[in-house]
Order: sequence, then C-alpha cells, then structure tokens
Amino acid sequence: MKNKCKKILALLACGTLVLGAFAGCKDDTYKGDAITDYVAGQAVASNGGFAVEQGNFVYFINGTETYTASNEYGSVVKGALVRIAKADLAKGDYSKVKTIVPSLFVAQNYDAGVYIYGDYVYYATPTRDKNMAGDVQNTWIDFKRAKLDGTEAPMDDYFFRLSSNSANYRFVQENGTVYCLYEENSELKSYNCSKRKSTVLVKNAKSSFYYDETDAESPYVYYTMAVTTDAETDNAVTKDYDQLYRVNAAATVTKFNATEASYETSNGGKYDFSATEMKKAIDEAKENKTTIPYDLNNYAAYPYVNLGELVLDGVGSSQKSATQFNNAGIEGAATPAGYTYTISAYKNGGLYFTRANVSKTSSEGDSTKLYYVADETFDADSWNAVKDNDKPTAVANDTKNTASALFYTDKDGKQFYFYVDGAYIKKASLNDKAEVETVTFTKASATDATLWKIDGDYLYYYAASTAGSGNVLTRINYTGSQDDYNYPSFGEAPEYTGVTFPAVEWNASWYEPEIFGDTLLYSNQQTFGSNSYGYIYATKIPATQAELKASVEAYEAVQDKIDEYSEDTDLQSAMKYYFRTGETKAFDNAYKLELYDKNQKASFDEFVALFADNAEEKLTAESKFIGCVSKITASDKQAIANAWVNSLPTPETETKEETGLETWAIVLIIVGSVLVIATGVLVPVLVVSHKKKLKKQEQEAIVNAGKKKIDTTDDKTIDVYADEEAVEETAQETTEEAPAEEPAQEVETEAEATEETPVAEAEETVEAVEPVEEAQAETTETDEKKDE
Repeated sequence: MKNKCKKILALLACGTLVLGAFAGCKDDTYKGDAITDYVAGQAVASNGGFAVEQGNFVYFINGTETYTASNEYGSVVKGALVRIAKADLAKGDYSKVKTIVPSLFVAQNYDAGVYIYGDYVYYATPTRDKNMAGDVQNTWIDFKRAKLDGTEAPMDDYFFRLSSNSANYRFVQENGTVYCLYEENSELKSYNCSKRKSTVLVKNAKSSFYYDETDAESPYVYYTMAVTTDAETDNAVTKDYDQLYRVNAAATVTKFNATEASYETSNGGKYDFSATEMKKAIDEAKENKTTIPYDLNNYAAYPYVNLGELVLDGVGSSQKSATQFNNAGIEGAATPAGYTYTISAYKNGGLYFTRANVSKTSSEGDSTKLYYVADETFDADSWNAVKDNDKPTAVANDTKNTASALFYTDKDGKQFYFYVDGAYIKKASLNDKAEVETVTFTKASATDATLWKIDGDYLYYYAASTAGSGNVLTRINYTGSQDDYNYPSFGEAPEYTGVTFPAVEWNASWYEPEIFGDTLLYSNQQTFGSNSYGYIYATKIPATQAELKASVEAYEAVQDKIDEYSEDTDLQSAMKYYFRTGETKAFDNAYKLELYDKNQKASFDEFVALFADNAEEKLTAESKFIGCVSKITASDKQAIANAWVNSLPTPETETKEETGLETWAIVLIIVGSVLVIATGVLVPVLVVSHKKKLKKQEQEAIVNAGKKKIDTTDDKTIDVYADEEAVEETAQETTEEAPAEEPAQEVETEAEATEETPVAEAEETVEAVEPVEEAQAETTETDEKKDE
C-alpha cells in the first residue's frame, strides 16, 4: 500500500510541486545558435578548475556528471559548459544561465578543468568512439576546443587522445600559442594546438612532475633528474647527486643529428651519445628478438631525454670534471659530494623543496630545511645553477608541519605558512635568527581541517560535514595578533573566530569551490531524499565575520524552531520541506488525504507564517542562504520532486482484497488527476467503501450497476478533494440520469468484477501511474534537447 500511495503522491507532485530552492534553475538546453552578445578579446581570470571568468561572464561546468553518461553533442545538460553574466551572479539572479558547449566536461583530473584562451574554450571530454564489441570507450578522453561565440562548428575530431581519463594535464599559453601539457607513459609531453604536433619534453625523470598549484596557467613544470654517464653503454654510472629542472611548454629540439646521435634544445642543453654503442644495442636486440632499446632517428628514444632548463645542480666540488649534463660547470660547488633535491610543491609563485647533503653524517639528523625560490629568480641571466645553491630562502627549519601547509608571501616579501595542529591553526615564519615564530588561532576549531586558500584578509579551510557526505567551509581573519586569538569568550570577537558558512555543503570528490567577487560557487552535496545531484550552487560571501556570524544565527534559528517538534518527525519533515523549497503544495495534498491532523496543520501554518516579511519572529528561507545556479535536467527535477513527496508520511491503513485499493486512493484517482492511458480512455471509476462488510458491498454493487463513468476532463465543477459520500451521491445522481439502453457507458458491478479478474483490474489501475511517470520522464528528457 505504501508504494501505491507514494506513486499517486508523486504523480500529483508532477503537476503541482515547484521547488523554490531551484527557482533559478531551468531544464532547457542548447539550441546551437550563435551567441550574439559575445564580446571578443575579453580578459580572462581563474583559468583551470570548474569555473572561469571572461569579460562580463562566468563560464562553469553545469554540475557533477559521470563520464559514463551520454556524450551526444547538443543533448548534454549536466556536465556541459554554461555561462552567467557577472551582474546576474552578483545580484543573485541565477535564472539567466545559457548553455555554451553541450558536451561533457568530466575528465577525472580535478586539478585541470576549463581553460579559455582568446575566444576559445579548451577542454577534455570522454571519447564517443566504440570498440569492436560496440562499447563506448569513455575511459579515454579527447582534447578539444570550441569557439565561445558559437560561430564555428565544434571539432568533429580532436587534438589528441589519452587512454586514461584521470591523466595529469593542463592547457597553457606561451607567446600567443596554446599548448597542452600532459603525461603519458611516464613521459611529460607538450601539444602545440596551432601546429597540432606533440613534443616529448622529459623522459625517465627521477621525481614526479610538479605543476603550479595556485596558477593553472603557468607554462612551467618542475622535476628532478638523475645524472648517468655513459648511459648507452654497459659501463653506465649514476652519480650520487641529482639536478633540479623546469621545462616550459614551448620547449623544443632546435638541432638533431641522427648520424651522431645528438640533439640540442631551446633551453641551451646539448646532448650527444655514442651512435656506435646504440647501434650495437639495437642489433643485439634484433638478434635476441627483444625490445629495441633505441631509435637513432628519434631523439625521444635516446638514453636521456630532457628539454628542460637546469635551475639547481647538486654537483659536488670533488667531481673531477663537468659532464654534458653540468652545463653550468662545476665551479663553486658548495659541498664535496653534492646535493640531492626533493620537491615539496610548486605554488605561491615559486618552488618549495628540501635539499640533502650527499655526504651528511647521522649526527646531522634527517630533518632538512624547506627552501623557496620564486619563478622569476630563475629567469635572471645571472643565475648559476651551481654557485647559487645558497640563494634560496629558508621558509621552515624542517618539514614536520609543511606537507599540507598553505603558503603565502606578504607585501614585504616575507614568507609565511599556515598549518593545522590538532584543533588549532598556526601561522609560522622564520625570523632573522632562523627561529620559528608562530601565532595560534585558538578559536579556529580546525580539527581534521584542510587549508584551502587566502582571499583578502581571510583564510578559508574545510572539513568533512558531520551531518552529510560533503565538506563544510569555514573562514577566519588571519591578520590578527596572538592577543586577538586569545580573546576569552567565544563569539565576542567573530573577526578572529572560525565561522562556518551556513547551508553550504560541497562535493569533496570534485573541484574545490571558486570565488567571483562576493559569490562563492560550489558543487552542492546536499541530499534530496537519499540522493545528492551535484549541481552548482552559490552563496554570498559577507564582507565581515560579524555579518557571516549573523547569517549563521539566522540559519540556526530555523533549525531551533524545527527542533521544537522533535517528537513529531512527520511534522518536522514538512517544515524542512517548506524551509528548503518555499512551497506548501505537497503538504496541502498530504493534509487533504488526512496524512496530517488539524493540530499538525496548525503548527505547520504557524511555522510558514514566521517566514513572512512582517513576522515578528521572522525566519529566513534556505534560498536566502544558498541558491542553485545550474540548469537542471527534467528527469532530475522530477526525481527531486518525488523525493520531497516521499519525505512526507504515507498512510498505513487496511487494503481491500477485492480491489487492492483504498477509498482515499480511488477518490484521488477519480477527482485528483486525469489519467489518460494509451487508447485515450479514462480510468474506470471504482468506488468502494473502506471497512464495510461484504453484504453492504454487494448492496452497493447493485446500486452502482448502472453508474456512468465520470469524466472530469471538461467538467470543472467537480471538487477534486470530494469526500466519499459526495462521490457516492454524484454517482447515484448519474445513475438515475443514465438510460438503461446505454450499456457502452456502464461499468461492471463490483460483484461482476469480483467474479472475473478483480485484483488484476485493480492492480492495473494503480500501475497505470508508473507508465505515466515514465512517459513524462521521456517527454521531459526530449525537452532537454531544446533551448529556450
């Protein structure tokens, strides 16, 4: 009975339930028309991630979608690229969202994302091609671009393709040319989007490749390389020290000689190998039928492949002579045995790394200082990779607290870093005596937090929600002194207290949020029923902590009011429904079905009244805290509507064996909805009493024998919430008026139906709800292919 009731309620919700929380969301999609208000050549900010600002618009991925979803161009809604005007975003008008590229932006590398250069957006999208078995190869990704003004047809092909949808990549621009840096088979490569040519930049690096974490447009990648002499021979020797390099996406081979097995790079590197030894190794492999180790005609198959720029050389002073890898010589080496380098991170405009002395003794300990070098430092012509090992700035005396630290440089160039220590956040720096100075944010409440970013005077951090499956976002003013954070009473100094944004719960498995002006965009992890749908939401960022705290108090006031009815979970469900949607229709329908009593109705009405502008104890709707910016598919809208209906109570009353339906359900079918089946015939009227004896039922069957079918299609006078007696009276009047010679308008008596297939007919009447829902879903999915 529960399932039947929910189907009926869900069907009723299809036509009546409008989600206030999604008032700014549309279920229309892309038409493919040219975008007439596009302005070419606008400045771009915040490339990478799921949202990018260009000119007067913000472009963003329209929600979290799986890569296994259909990627038919033009039909994609969720996961497509859309845009909204910054003015509309600022004033909270989230309804004016337009689809720009109706293709899936769902590559699984969440350090990359959307890139806009010039008038094109560059992106990765799941491959649509199929294998021999007919399966779509959507674990592969195609790299493409699309013109933002819609005047060019989308790429039928692609720049290049990778077999892993989680591969590291990013689009960058250097000297007006767009490149895609990417990794494949442990090699770092660069694809020139103008020449449509790929170049192997680095092969067999000692370390991983490090991209700029805070500037997704940086064309540089850092890494370390081992130094191996005579690598192409049987006498190869790998040195104890290593070297630190960076490579630009535009790096190339400027000279190549296959006969001499040599090549030169645009960064000044010159490498040559023994062609004789390489040929010998090739011949032996052919003879033994093993893998061919080299290809003399391809530098990328040589023993050492590195188009990077040497920035720090760990060579020691005991090295007898320079090798072809020590292009800065060996003069001025700081130690006899040299250094090894370990990269910590590339962010905050430079490189963080540790350095170990190859000949260090156990008494020196394992802890090493953390150093920083700004990118532009390496740009100077005077920089010497050997002599300048003493120039990097020491940021910390060890790496104990820096692995997950957030770094920043103040206006005077001083380096600071933040880290989490238990329930507190600490701000640390080294003074002139190399001593660590810290400020402890005693009111941060940052247990298990991850530090995110600094924006203005505020430090943002996040932690797992205790109520859901996403992350909650908190901020604190980081500019105070220790006395500010030692304020004795919580809440009296909100500027220096960690305050969590109300109602914000963002997807921990997707891109981090983005800030545009005073608006924070994020993928919403809130649940509707048991599911979250991952659409993009917005919340306003208050100018001060006091304002943010006031917003928190307004949100908590609603929760406190709902908590007053903790002994009535059904009523609480209705209150939560109104708070999140601003609608009462689902509750009103449930009340008319007597799923709530008069006392509950009165309490619900009192709760609703508290949201009125003139309410003395005014409460604030959820839409004032957060709002949906995405377009929502029609199927998801329907699923969310059903979830709200399913959150309200359903009756647990006795089911009649003769029909499989209860009176209230039949009345609802008769007068609450017009259900049209495929033939266009209206559902027959079956009026039965709820708990009457069989004798009474038989008597009623005789009375009902001559009833006409009730057609509510054109009769607007029928009360859609009539009670059983009213329906019976109407049926009796209709029977009196119906002439006996019109059998086509008669229905079977209940007795006759019982003799034949009573249960089957009743079940068919109920199950007719499901095909209608499916038909509506199909219709709305078709509508998704049309753009308003």
